[in-house]
Amino acid sequence: MKICPYCDQDAVWQVGLNASPECTFSMCFECDSVWAQGEAVSDETGTNFEDFMSSMGRVADWSIVEKITMVE
Repeated sequence: MKICPYCDQDAVWQVGLNASPECTFSMCFECDSVWAQGEAVSDETGTNFEDFMSSMGRVADWSIVEKITMVE
């Protein structure tokens, strides 16, 4: 399992949005770091959940995030 490079506290998960199954990305649930699909998970990439959702024209709504699998 891949540990979040920002907080070193939790695993990074592959997640999806239940309202848009085609939208998948990687996320740390401890510190809210997000990496876009295909983006390397490192402390030099990524953004936070609120900014990520805003960049897609969406509200940061935790209730639509679904864990798929831990990132290896």
